[in-house]
Formats: sequence, structure tokens, C-alpha cells
Amino acid sequence: MGQDTVAVTIRSFDPEGPAMVKLRGELSVCYVNRDGRRLSEEELSRALRGATGVIAGTEPFTSRVLEAARDLRVISRVGVGLDSVDLEAASRRDIIVTTTPIAPVQAVAEHTLALLLAVAKRIPLYQERLRQGEDAPLPATLLAGKTAGIVGMGRIGSRVGELLDALGCRIAYFDPAVDAGRPSWSRKGSLEELAEVADIITLHAPAQPGNRPLIGREIISRCRRGVLLVNTARGSLLDEEALARGLEQGVIAGAGLDVFAREPYHGPLLRSPQLVATPHVASSTTESRQQMEMEAVDSLIDALKRSRR
Repeated sequence: MGQDTVAVTIRSFDPEGPAMVKLRGELSVCYVNRDGRRLSEEELSRALRGATGVIAGTEPFTSRVLEAARDLRVISRVGVGLDSVDLEAASRRDIIVTTTPIAPVQAVAEHTLALLLAVAKRIPLYQERLRQGEDAPLPATLLAGKTAGIVGMGRIGSRVGELLDALGCRIAYFDPAVDAGRPSWSRKGSLEELAEVADIITLHAPAQPGNRPLIGREIISRCRRGVLLVNTARGSLLDEEALARGLEQGVIAGAGLDVFAREPYHGPLLRSPQLVATPHVASSTTESRQQMEMEAVDSLIDALKRSRR
């Protein structure tokens, strides 16, 4: 293992944490991203020179980057999504790609609930108005008694379902890969069917082929008026122009977004008082990050061992 060299290209990795201590104890670290921002293709290509493994975030591991990284054998992603990695190019190069699917579940589920509550209770708008000396009440809504439509019933979607169930929501879901959830939960055969019954829609699906949005103008047109929409999964799942129109027309009463098609996001949605937004930080709790970082390091070490057999 001594000859393996690792780059840490993710923008946020605790330089003094237990995962970094273990990484430096097992491998030679040739690069650490200390800029606190997502690397570009060119920067990533430079960082990967000579590296056999990488601790990765959401940097663009494109075919061009992977072709330039001639020594790379393992990409260990801190997180779940893989839409920033060209998996076909990685496969052609026999590069192993791993994720940390367990650690972020509770953190992302709680963040989803936090966004939903902030939207339903108008909390950011109340705070802004209070700072301006206004204290008049605004229309708000209960979650109890509402139908929560969950798109994607994997680990995170299932946990969100449990939390919303505990708050008194009826749970409906759409996921072609899942045959059955809890007996009291209602499985829908299509997104259209889900949209027609849901008071809340929350997205927990992987990115679609070609980054095709799951929620666009057609699905929004099927939604019940006043629906609340939350996305903590992938920005590409949601057509942002269709969302803006839905908010303007009142079909969507409010939205909570942690992810956007292009990040960091600086678009017109931020001007909407019905939007609560966070900058792709749903998994960023101290506990979750420590667990994710350790899982990523363990996966990297194991995969590098396997790749040398």
C-alpha cells in the first residue's frame, strides 16, 4: 500500500479529523483541496496527477479528466450521488467508484423535514418581516393530515416517510424499483398519479439518464393547487423554469431546495418569497460528515487493495 498516492479533492474534508488521520497513516496524500470551493475540470486534472486514488465530492470527473488521470484506480465519493462522475469513462479505465450510502441518511431526512417545515410555517419570511418591524400573521399550513408524496423510496426516502408518518401525514410514493413500503403507505404507479393526490412532494431519486427532470411542466400541471415541493436529492430532477412558473401561478405554494441544476445557484428563484433554499448542505451535520469521511476512507483503502490483486 505504500506506493499508493491519494488526492483529496472534495471541498470540505476535516484536515484534522479521524478520517484524515487514518488516510495519512495508510496512504501517501499528494493533494488536499484547501480552497473551500468545488474544483473545475482543469484544476481537478492537475490535482489528480500521480494519484492512484481520490476522496471525491461533486467535482466534475468527466471523461477528459479521467483520461488525463492515468494512474487513477479508485474514486471514493463522500456522498451518494454519482452524476458528477462519467461512469462509462470510469468503466473503460477500470476505475472503481464507491459511495457512502449509509452515513447521510438521517441528516438528509432531517434536512428535508426542516425545509418542509420552514416552507409550511413561512419561517424565513416571518424572520425577514420581523426584522423590518412587521408582525402580521401569514397564511401557514399543518403537515398533519396531508398526503406526502415521496419520489424515490430508497434509504433516505423511506426515512423521510417514517418522519412524516410520525407527524400524521398520509404517505404515498412512486418508485418503480420498490414493490412495497409499509402496509399503510400507498404505492402509485406513475408520477402523474402521485401528483394528483399529493399535498407535499419530496424528491429522493437518483439523477435520471441525460439529467432528464422528473418534475417538469407536465407533472406540475397535474399537481393539486397549493402543493409544497422539496428537493434534497439532485438538482437535475426538477425543471427550475417550470418550478418558477408554478410558484408564480400559485400551483406550488412553496418550495424547499437544497440542490440546483447548476451550483452554486444565483438564479431568479432566490427572489421568490415562497422559496427556502440551502446550498447543497443537507448531509452537512458534524456527526454525518465524520461518518461519511470515515466510510469514504475505508472504501478507498479497501478498493485500492482489491485493485492491486
